[in-house]
Parts: sequence; structure tokens; C-alpha cells
Amino acid sequence: MISLNEQQDVFTFVNLEIHKKSKKFLQQLESLNIELTNLDTNQVRNEGIWPNRLYIVEEGNIATEYDDKDLFIFEKGDVIIHPSIEDVEETGLYYTVKSDVSVKTIMLTDLCAAIAGHQEVVALFVSLMSLSQLQTNQMIGVLTQKTERANPGFGRYRAGMAIINEGDDADYVYSISEGSAVAVHNDVEVGVINKDEIFGAIAVLTGQKRTASVIAKTDCTVLMVHKDEFSQMVHSHPQLFLNILTSLSEKIIQLNKKVSGSQLD
Repeated sequence: MISLNEQQDVFTFVNLEIHKKSKKFLQQLESLNIELTNLDTNQVRNEGIWPNRLYIVEEGNIATEYDDKDLFIFEKGDVIIHPSIEDVEETGLYYTVKSDVSVKTIMLTDLCAAIAGHQEVVALFVSLMSLSQLQTNQMIGVLTQKTERANPGFGRYRAGMAIINEGDDADYVYSISEGSAVAVHNDVEVGVINKDEIFGAIAVLTGQKRTASVIAKTDCTVLMVHKDEFSQMVHSHPQLFLNILTSLSEKIIQLNKKVSGSQLD
């Protein structure tokens, strides 16, 4: 994917993350033999790019425009996930076919149903959705000079730094892009969080305070999804996120057992 505006470090990092995760995600889809529909140039031009579908560019280029300004060009191997933007209806997010293209597509409802039982694929897809949203927000923030949109959605933490503090309000859901971390409760390590794992979602959805701290075990780069955006994704794809929440609930049960065990020692 090529950004058509000046790239700072944040844009470069997000682009690289999307590229890496897209490649891995497509490999996972292929291994699951998920059926995709092929579209040629005329079909893409006539049908357009719809927010309820996922698209994979096989050949050619498709540009994204916002308010008559170019944002990105999607190339071979890129995944197109239409972001949810509050003011899209007012100003418009458009896709333009720049050359002869070959595209594969699938309804998001069908995709979510197909991958719901595969936690690694689900985590990759959620990361891709979040990164696509972040990337679009950043570019629109630069074009419209809305600083709240351009705010980076990731953080870098050195080993030993706190990513989450027990007892704090829950404003973000996190996923580790690089590195690993540990969950700590009452100064007792109760779990390990590895690359691409999602954490912090239960407190966001329940409105509770953080029940444990998360400390960077190594130097970490962490994707941060604001609670409002995460809640919107959950409501849009409930079947998909049921899998994530079930997995997180199981981890919390294991955490509670470890906490109970440490109190008995």
C-alpha cells in the first residue's frame, strides 16, 4: 500500500504492520479453504467497494479518496476493509479503479462465520480492522487538520514499563504488535501476553476498573484501540467477537485460580 501524503514514522509503522498482518491473514484464509468471489475491472467499477465486504487486490491498483483528496493506493496483495468514520456521510470516502484489476471478495458476515472458531485468525482480522481504521483516521487527520484523528493509536514501552495499571479506568483495548508482556495482580505474575494477543477488552466492555496490571516483559510496540471504536466493532461483528470474549473469559478464570493459589501459599 502506498500513502500519497507525506509519511511520518507513525504512518510508516502502521503501513508495515498492515502489510505484515495482511500477508499472514491471507495465508490463514487460504489454509481454511474459505470461498471467495472473483471480480474483474468492470464488476468492481459497476458494483463499487462496499463496507459490508472484505476485498483482496489480486492485480492492479485501487485508490481511496476522501473529500476529493487522495489517501492511499491499494496494490496487489492488499486487503481492503472499509473503515467506519463518523463524518464519511458528510464528506465521502470513495474508491477509484486506477487500472485493470482482479479482486477477490467475501461478505463480512460470511467471513466472520468462517473464522469464528479460529482464534489466531480472528485476532489477525481484528488487528487489521483496527489498523485500517487507525490508518484512515491518521490520513484524514492530516488532510483536515483534525489533530484528534491524527493521534497515533499505538504506544512503545520499554521492558519493565506498565502498559496497564491495576485500578485504572479502561479506555483502550490493546494488542501487542512486537514483544511480550505479563499480567500482574497484587505483585504476583499471573499470565503471559504474546504477540498479536488482545487484552484489556473485558474491562472496556463492562465499564469496570482494570483488575490487573500489564507490564512489558520485553520492549513492546502495542496497538491501542479506543473503547468507542472497539465497541462499534463488537456491535458490527458480534459473532466474531464472541470468540474473542470467550477466550478472554477463560484467561480471566485461569488468572483468578492463580491469584487464589498465590494467596494460599
